[in-house]
This record gives sequence, structure tokens and C-alpha cells, in this order.
Amino acid sequence: MLESFTNFISQKPLIEWCITVAKFAFIFIPLVFIALMITLERRGAGFMQDRQGPNRTGIPLFPFLSQIRLFGLVQNGADGLKLFTKELFEPREAHGFWFKFAPAIPFMVAFLSPAVIPWFGPMVFEWSGNLVQISGSILNLDIGVLWLFAFGSLSVYGTVLGSWASNSKYSLLGGMRAGAMMISYEVSMGLALLGMYLLVGSFNLQNIVAWQETHGWGILVQPVAFIIFLVSLVAETGRAPFDVAEGESELVAGFHTEFSGMRFAMFYMGEYAHIAINSALLATLFLGGYSIPFVSTDFLRAHGAQALTIVCGVFACGILAFLFLMRRYAKWYEKSKAADKAIRLKEWALYRVLGWLSVPALLAIGAASFYFANTINAESLAAALIAAAIQILVLLFKMCFFCWLWIWFRWTLPRFRYDQVMHLGWIILLNVALANLVITAIVAKLIKT
Repeated sequence: MLESFTNFISQKPLIEWCITVAKFAFIFIPLVFIALMITLERRGAGFMQDRQGPNRTGIPLFPFLSQIRLFGLVQNGADGLKLFTKELFEPREAHGFWFKFAPAIPFMVAFLSPAVIPWFGPMVFEWSGNLVQISGSILNLDIGVLWLFAFGSLSVYGTVLGSWASNSKYSLLGGMRAGAMMISYEVSMGLALLGMYLLVGSFNLQNIVAWQETHGWGILVQPVAFIIFLVSLVAETGRAPFDVAEGESELVAGFHTEFSGMRFAMFYMGEYAHIAINSALLATLFLGGYSIPFVSTDFLRAHGAQALTIVCGVFACGILAFLFLMRRYAKWYEKSKAADKAIRLKEWALYRVLGWLSVPALLAIGAASFYFANTINAESLAAALIAAAIQILVLLFKMCFFCWLWIWFRWTLPRFRYDQVMHLGWIILLNVALANLVITAIVAKLIKT
């Protein structure tokens, strides 16, 4: 067995194994988005409600700088420390093992779901005289979407199991509502995607993105399916306006009423990670995934150095615009009577210094890539890595857009009643999804004939 395993390893070049192992870092992207989502939601809620978000918690850094707050990111660390050190309360009549195990289910799903997302196009390059081809996903499965649906639906089992194990009527009602919403909206979700499968002819997410590169984004080809799929995903995550499973006005707090400390935090960390995965799935299925409009993967691989120059220039311009806005805001803040004015102005001065240092660094990288553009072969490893890095940034940008959309929904739409949630899922979305599927099948048949 050891000899056969050694032969299997030796069949592939070392560089291919290194890149394949490095791709496993993608499983941590949802965890990074948890910290980003918490801050983005708090600051976004403050912006929509015309108030400040988290802006007080800070870390002492230097004698001349009293605190560094990172625009609210330090608050996440303070909340995490608080939840980590809080008492883990357990009701006397709770089912002990399942009560402890349930919060871990949504959190574990966050590590498995990113495996089939194509984060960049297939890498094709020459190495030691051999042509190496590496997929942009950790697992390039022909049933990639079904994998995501299977693991995505597992997260609700943590909610249902935790509500039952709490032995509380409020928690149990919240868990039953969560299970009912999953059953209701996954039907519409699956039917909405069948139209894309009819057009693409594959469940493989890499093939779906490649089809969108040549035929147009899914949001243009299947706009009705996009709306149905988006609404169904929001309902499946249990976010407002579909947060009836934790309706405070009816169920105290719903399925997590009896949970405290890190058990409570794991439920919400799983929710935010689920939003990140859903955003990646939406971007992959309907916004072309890692693709850039009118720019194919082959073109990006052949002109990756020039594209990197453009990317560095865009980032440098963005930093300059941010520094300009910060300077304007600082001048206005100097005239205010805020109690923390001196501390905050010192902190912003540090950010301006870091920003002015990063701009020439980005411009230098862009100039170097433009200078060596003619020396980089389109079939080299450097060209493949540059193209992959740009495509990863494109997909992350689309994910951030959809994450903001989730926050926008929560703070602008009122909560539905439970009967309205069921009516929307079974009466409206299901029938619209069926009609869209039939029309798509007829159009696809006419086009192929």
C-alpha cells in the first residue's frame, strides 16, 4: 500500500501538489468573512439608522497613540473574549450531549462548503517540460451544486437539534419554524436552478462559470431564477425579513433562547459563514463567478501582467480617495466637541501615514509588472498565478456585494408573519419557479433545434 501511494504521489509534479495543498486555505474564507460581516453589519446598521456603529473599543498601541480601533474591528475581539469567558449555562432538563453538540453543526458546515466553489479558472502552465492543469476548486465535482445543497441544508439540523435539546417550548417552536422554512424554500431554490442546468448541461460549478464567460451572466439569462434563488437563500439563512425562527416578539429568542457563551456565538458564527457561502454561490451561478465581463481566462493568462498593473492602479486610486475623504472628515471633526477627538485624530493620522506608504508600493508593483509584461510567457507559472490572484479578488468583491445585500435586507425590511413566510414559499415562489422552468425548457429546446 505504501508503494502504491508513493507511485501515486510521484505521478504529479511537486509544484502541482504544493498548489493543491495551498488551495485548502480557501476553507478559511468564510471564517474571515465572519469578522468582516459582523463589523460590516454594525457599521451598516449605524449608517442606515443615522448613527455611529462600534467606535469606542480600542487597543493601546504607542505612547503617542492612546488607542487603535480599526474602524470597529477591535469590537469583534472584545465581544469574542466576552463570549469565550461567559458561563456556559445548561438547563437542568436539557438533553446534555445534543445540547452541546448542536451549535457545532452550522460551524462545521462552514469548513466543508467552500470545497467545490471555483475560486479561479483552471491553471494551465508548463513545468519541467510537462503541461500541468490545476482546477480552481478544492474538489472539482460533477455534482458540485448538489454538494453545496446537501451541506448547506445540514446547518438547519443544528438549529432543530439545539431547539429540541433545550427542552423549552419557545426554542422548540423556533426550531420547527426553521425546519419548515428549509423544506419550503429549498424546493423553490432547486427548481430555480434547474433552468440554469438546462442551459449549461452540467452540475459542475466550473463548467457553469465557463459557460457564463461565453454566453453571458446567469442574472441576464435567468433573471427570474436569480430573484427566486436570492429570496430562497435569505429565507434559508433565517435572516430578516425571514427571521421568524428567532422572533423576539413571539418566541423570546427562538431556537437559541437557552444557549449562552460560545455555544450562542457558534450559532451566529455559523449564520455569518452561511451568508458568505451563499454569497459565493450566488456570484458563481449568476454573476459569472471569478470571470470578468468581456475578459476570458485565456486572455487574462496571456495579459495578466498588464491586468495586474491595472488592478494596482485601481487599488492605489481607491486608497487615495479614502485618504481624501478621511482628511475632509478629520477637518470637520476637529471643529466638533467630541470627548475622544484628540485620540481619534491621532489614530487617523496613523492611518494616513500607512495609506501614503501603501500607494507608492502599489504603484511600484504595477510598474514592475508592466515592465516585465513582455518577458512573462502566457504558459508560465507566473502568468497562471497572476491570473488566479486577479480572479480570486474578483470573486471576493462579488461576495462582498452580496454580503452587503443581506445586511441591506435586514435593516430595511420588516419581519414577515409566519403564515406570510409559508404563503410566499409555497404559493408564490414555487409556482413562479415552475413557470420559469417550463418556459426555459421550451426556449432551450427551440434554440437547440
